[in-house]
Amino acid sequence: MMTLLMKKDTLSEECTQFYIAETALAIDSIHKLGFIHRDIKPDNLLLDARGHIKLSDFGLCTGLKKSHRTDFYRDLSQAKPSDFTSSPMDSKRRAESWKKNRRALAYSTVGTPDYIAPEVFLQTGYGPACDWWSLGVIMYEMLIGYPPFCSENPQETYRKVMNWRETLTFPPEVPISEEAKETIVRFCCEAERRLGSQRGMDELKLAPFFRGVDWDHIRERPAAIPVEVRSIDDTSNFDDFPDVKLEIPAAPLPQDGEVIYKDWVFINYTFKRFEGLTQRGTPTKK
Repeated sequence: MMTLLMKKDTLSEECTQFYIAETALAIDSIHKLGFIHRDIKPDNLLLDARGHIKLSDFGLCTGLKKSHRTDFYRDLSQAKPSDFTSSPMDSKRRAESWKKNRRALAYSTVGTPDYIAPEVFLQTGYGPACDWWSLGVIMYEMLIGYPPFCSENPQETYRKVMNWRETLTFPPEVPISEEAKETIVRFCCEAERRLGSQRGMDELKLAPFFRGVDWDHIRERPAAIPVEVRSIDDTSNFDDFPDVKLEIPAAPLPQDGEVIYKDWVFINYTFKRFEGLTQRGTPTKK
């Protein structure tokens, strides 16, 4: 999906409805199994040979039987006001900046907090509603051409996410329907009021934007954008994976009494060691 968005810039509302509906069904199936995906983003939405959505990358998937916390984004919540120094970008500049940096972010250890729900940053516990927030951000990106909180640096993106009431806006030069705007706003709001947070798919099916969706047979219909596969070994639909050179500045030495924050390069780093592989205990030191 990331590659498709980079090629198309924006999608029509009809195409967006199709992809968001299929992704919503995938998210709902995970929630019914008792899990939160926690990493819903275009990079993890794959297209099969028929052009239908396949949700991938369950490295951060977590069960719902306990309150979930992450130390994953701790540094973002501790960011200093001096970190937010970038000037605001207009709509055209935001789209150009996002498209320029998007592929490098996907193929490197540098992540982006663009799709992360604000309650995840707060580290006070969160539930499956965080996945619906991410879906709203993706829907915005499909229709507008870039995520609603994208910035030139992750610090500024974090600030925008945490202040979503003021920063979630729609550029007037990009026309979208009121039904689409309403759906995005209902996804990107307080967790307890979020679309899908109370009754899952039953709520989404009543949203005007999804009017006309055949939820029971959506995977049997032709995809919104067909995928052409010429043969079993046709790799033309796959991305090239160029080497991305990361230029990470050396960390400054701490002054007396100064707290040094961890490197930003680990934002959205999704490796998680599986507990089943560590049951034999900690290796002894030699």
